[in-house]
Amino acid sequence: MNVLTVEKLSKAFGGVQAVGGVSFAVAPGERVALIGPNGAGKTTLFNCINGQLRPDDGRIEMSGRDVTGQAPHRIWRHGVGRTFQITATFASMTVAENIQVALASADGAAKGLGRRLSARYRAEAEVLIELVGLAARTEDPAAELPYGDLKRLELAVAMTNEPSLLLMDEPTAGMAADARGGMMDLVDVMVAERGVAVLFTEHDMDVVFGHADRVIVLDRGQIIAEGSPDEIRGDATVRAVYLGTFDEATV
Repeated sequence: MNVLTVEKLSKAFGGVQAVGGVSFAVAPGERVALIGPNGAGKTTLFNCINGQLRPDDGRIEMSGRDVTGQAPHRIWRHGVGRTFQITATFASMTVAENIQVALASADGAAKGLGRRLSARYRAEAEVLIELVGLAARTEDPAAELPYGDLKRLELAVAMTNEPSLLLMDEPTAGMAADARGGMMDLVDVMVAERGVAVLFTEHDMDVVFGHADRVIVLDRGQIIAEGSPDEIRGDATVRAVYLGTFDEATV
């Protein structure tokens, strides 16, 4: 059974059709990149899947369950993690505390934690901290982390509900070129060790072609191509619409 199935999904804003009848699926443990030029409809599609926008038409299923139009917190309860282009963490809390709060929320016990936060969920938090390579920053406030480490922290937080699907909006945006590969290597570990499926948007073609199993290309709210990285790399329509601005030697 697919972890995500999108059927004929549509969303318009006034007279602008941002997403028009899009259908695709993501299998367990699959890494799928969603690419396209600015304005192609990627963010709108992501926000419909995650519940931040209600689609005008179509259907969204998570592991066979209809979740169309459900709120983000309900989507999260269905085993969906989410990271954002601009990181979202509690700046005054430490690395450990950010993850502990998320773990408590996943367990339905976030209210009234108070001083118990220092002990509750600490062991589980340390496992995730180690997994994303932040053991040396465990007690540092999130506000003091360099941007690349903030991205790692956000990934750890997204994993606290043990998701079957991870939605990642521009996971390497704002990161130095030499750090992007390391970030995606962490994602690959999640896939290999925990069987998480990943749907991500990304503008860096090295990241897309180096880490996706399958690539979906959007243009003006429509899927214009879908296939393996090699198939997309050689697709004339894709190159004309999107990849033509990249040097062939780099992709």
